[in-house]
Parts: sequence; C-alpha cells; structure tokens
Amino acid sequence: MRVSKFWAAPLLSLLALTSCDPDDDQPVNPQPETTSVFVINEGNITRSNGSISLYNKTTGALTPDLFASVNNRPLGDVVQSMTVSNGRGYIVVNNSNKIEVVSLPGFQSVGVVRGALRSPRYFLPVSATRGYVTQWGNFRGLRADVKVIDLNTFAVVDSIPTGPLPERLVLAGGKVYVANSGSNTLTVIDPATNRVSSTLTVGDAPNSLATDKNGLLWVLCGGTVAYTPTYDVDYAATTAGKLVSVNAAAATVAGTRTFATNRRQPTDLQINGAGDQLYFRAADALTYTGPVFRLGIAETALPVLTAPFIRRSFYGLGVDKRTGHIYGGTGTFLGTDKMIRYESTGTAIDSAAVGAGPNGFVFY
Repeated sequence: MRVSKFWAAPLLSLLALTSCDPDDDQPVNPQPETTSVFVINEGNITRSNGSISLYNKTTGALTPDLFASVNNRPLGDVVQSMTVSNGRGYIVVNNSNKIEVVSLPGFQSVGVVRGALRSPRYFLPVSATRGYVTQWGNFRGLRADVKVIDLNTFAVVDSIPTGPLPERLVLAGGKVYVANSGSNTLTVIDPATNRVSSTLTVGDAPNSLATDKNGLLWVLCGGTVAYTPTYDVDYAATTAGKLVSVNAAAATVAGTRTFATNRRQPTDLQINGAGDQLYFRAADALTYTGPVFRLGIAETALPVLTAPFIRRSFYGLGVDKRTGHIYGGTGTFLGTDKMIRYESTGTAIDSAAVGAGPNGFVFY
C-alpha cells in the first residue's frame, strides 16, 4: 500500500504535529534459485483481493492467484511484501494485519502471525529462529515499531521502537537498518540484543535500502511531500529526494547527494547481482507510479529525473540478481495489471497479466 493523495496528506499533517536468546540462533541459510518469480499484487484496498502470481521465467507460464489455488482461501487485503528464507515464504498482508507463512516450493500454508500486528510492512529474517517485521502500528497515534517474531511458534515475542512509519529494513555490517519514512532517520538495531544501538540522520522520507559489492549501504530518500487542503501537491513546501551512503559496519553516514528536482519522489531502490548498479523509480506523488532510473555505484552525478533508463511508469520494481532482468509492474488497480520484463539494457522482453497493483517481485 502506497501513500496516495487521498490519505497521505492527513497522515503527513499528523506527523508534523507531532527477547529471544541469541545464543540459540543459527545463521540463515541461502536459498537455491529456481525459475520462479513471485509477483506481489497489492489488490484494491478493502476488497481483500491481494494475491501472489507465480511466473515461470523459463516457460512463461503464470498462476494468477497461487495462495488461493493451493490453500482454498483468499490471501487477504493489501499484500505489502514477501520474503523468502529457509524454505518458507513470509507474506506480509498489511490491511489484514498478519503474516502468512507458506512452505516452498509448494506454497502450502504452515502458519499465520497475527494478533499483535498493526499495519505490518516488511519482513526480515535475522536468524533461523527470529524475524523482524516493520509496522506502522496505529499510525494516527504514531505507535510504530519493529516486532520480533519467533519463527518456530509464529508468536510476537518482543517490540523494538523505531521512528515514524518504518518501511524496508536490511541486515548489513552485523546491524539491522530500518528506514523511517515518516522522518529523516534510520533506526540501527543490534540483532543480538533486539535493542536500538543508534539512530542516523539521512534525508527526508527514507524508503528503501541496498548493500553494494563493497559492503556500502545505500539509502534512498523520497523527500517529504507537502499537500494543499485539496490534496494536490504543494511543491513550494515539498523537499527533494536524496541518495545517502552509509558505512554499515561503523553505522556512520559516508555521503549525501540531493536530486535536482522535487517533482518526483525516488523510491524502490534495487541493486543488481554484481552489486555495482543501482535501480529505482522516480514516482509521481499522486499516482505513486514512475519511470525507472539506473546509477552505477562509482558514478558521482545523480540521474536527471527527466531522462529515465526505462520510460514507462511503474508501481512496482524488481531486479533479478541472477539474470540481470528488470521487472516492472503497472498500477491501474482495475482488477488486472501487467508485469513487464526487460533486459539489463532496458529492452523489453515480454509481459504477463497479473493481479491488481503489482508492487514488487521475489525471485526464487
């Protein structure tokens, strides 16, 4: 679920006013890659029609609603994200306040995390027995945090405070970094203790993170969008996005660059398999769709946001680290949207019809 013009302005106005035993944990094992691409279809909010489409990148075959076809029940309302770890898929269903856990590759339900979750967003396994999930909580009260999940019992066992509206999170340099999109900070967590070790100031509205081949953490900040009373964008009060680099091991900011315009909000930071090319979308603040841009980690100048690498506007973005292919998802929310696949050169390969609002891709 993105922050649309219909409710982002009240939310931003409100923001302006205002343990497990680590000795038992084992490292998370890497997953073998297959030909599967899971397409995360958000669905139309309040309709409970979120879904996961299964795309076979070798044959082109597509299963439109994999969870329902296997488990004979709907997945839920606003499918926000999915993470694969240790032979399981963790599907965060935002508006249904739960995480559905499935076995892979069969996609059979093996459990549900619910009860203590409020507007969960993104999941990160920090060991074989523990996972973190960001949640907005009751966002009007700004009770945002990271919930700690016992992956054996699917119970919420701890809470870690963050800044407002925490989004994506990543394990880098032995620490967990959380992008607090309702502020200009990253929360840094020690996963051995489930406690905050520091807070870093970056740019306004950090939304996504990626670690490059040198271990440098990149943080994409969309900039704070200001709205008029009629929920149009007030560009005079809107801040420009930034790209920030962080020394992950030292938890210090290494560099900051600011985009030349505030007319687009950079988001959905991705990195290729070699760890040397960054990709992102530059989204319109009202539709949250935008074209795709590319930046080499050694390049000193940011892309000009009027000269995209892929011109078509997308709601979701993914990069297959094995093949280098780029995946974009349209965002019409009319019941059926489209996934389009590109070569690493930006040349379109093929497309497929998927569910409503494809916001991301998981390669397995």
